[in-house]
Amino acid sequence: MSLFKPKTWGIVKVYKDIENYIDFKRIVIQEEQDPYSKFNKWKLTHNRFGTIFVLLDVDENEAQLPMKIMRMRMIESLAPLHRYLDEELGFAECLVPEFNQFFDEDNNPTLTYLISYRFGFEKLSLWWVVKWLLVISTLIIFTQLNIIQWIMSLI
Repeated sequence: MSLFKPKTWGIVKVYKDIENYIDFKRIVIQEEQDPYSKFNKWKLTHNRFGTIFVLLDVDENEAQLPMKIMRMRMIESLAPLHRYLDEELGFAECLVPEFNQFFDEDNNPTLTYLISYRFGFEKLSLWWVVKWLLVISTLIIFTQLNIIQWIMSLI
């Protein structure tokens, strides 16, 4: 029964999500400030939300291959980066990679890809926040209008 296991409670998972996100942002900033880190070696950048970006140019020889094979080679070329982010920095369960291809002015695909790594929350979401705001505001309204006392007097 999850009632007696606080680690499975939603609020505890949300707290852990926020704690992990703060650690993630702190580590990314530390790695960026170290000029000899692999973060700078890979020429990674990040935005204020902590999303990490890297540009990847595909060789023209690989561009001639079928799409599935080309994407497999891209993933293989990013293996050291994934190992660095997953094992050395400890973000194995937290990062969600996304591959985006650039297009030129004529809307033709180029050989350059933007790979972004976003922090993925386990429990925290907009739905979770809205749900709990509704629950708390309902309790506050019921308390202010003495509805809870009225219900208790009926029982």
